[in-house]
Amino acid sequence: MSDSTEAIHSRLAELTAPTAHSRVVDLGCGSGPTLLALSRMAPEAVLIGIDRSVTFLRQARQELQKHCGPVMTLAADLRTPLPCGDESADIVVSYNTIECLPRPERMLVEVARILRPGGRAIIAHVDFDSLVIAGADADLDRRLCHTFADDAQSWMDHADGRIGRKLGLLLARSPLRLVSVEPLLTWSTELSGHAEDRIGQIRKALLSAARHGRGSVSAAEVEEWYAAVREADRLGGFFFSELAFIAVAERPREERLTGDVAPPVRGGVLPRRDGGWAGHRPAAA
Repeated sequence: MSDSTEAIHSRLAELTAPTAHSRVVDLGCGSGPTLLALSRMAPEAVLIGIDRSVTFLRQARQELQKHCGPVMTLAADLRTPLPCGDESADIVVSYNTIECLPRPERMLVEVARILRPGGRAIIAHVDFDSLVIAGADADLDRRLCHTFADDAQSWMDHADGRIGRKLGLLLARSPLRLVSVEPLLTWSTELSGHAEDRIGQIRKALLSAARHGRGSVSAAEVEEWYAAVREADRLGGFFFSELAFIAVAERPREERLTGDVAPPVRGGVLPRRDGGWAGHRPAAA
């Protein structure tokens, strides 16, 4: 999960640059922090959130109650064809989602399919192998952070803690045209806010992994690491940073798409002649 106050959501909205007439699809939208940032920038844009968690979609709709334009949420598995018509989106955005897919290149083929020619895709992900956390000794810290980066948690179909640094290459090999890749560093000298949330996630995930015999650290080592991090914060020597990469790509305006492009989707969300949206009713959430 990501905090709606994270700077990355504002940066994703800036790179997306939506207008009042934009149709934006957020893949793996979660509870809607990126959609909310987009709403602030373009209050009348059409916003479509897709996630397989009905609970998250319900939260996203709640967050977007004040959005002036149309809002749609769809429950879908991103391992399968997207529930969107061909060339039906102006912009596709996705944050901290693509690492969970066993075949991420298939999602990018789908992104190319649903984008209009000249449409833009912004794919971003934290590179979890870049975590820097002060406190524990080097050996324990390295083993623990690497175990977290590589761990496929129970809700994940796949894990790749180094996916952030791979985004540019993934997009360069896709039917899309890579435009740019930029880093975004999140850091803190206090165990609070996002840093506290992320360290709590690491602790929870690795305690679960230890219980299920995954990874290379024991529950006792996880708690030793966590105690050292808290002690560093008590002494005023705490530091946390994580690096995210943001890749921007476009669907070529004239070139034919290459790759295993899926057949047209007959159901799902389709563009109407008036520029609105029509399609099957979104899954109840």
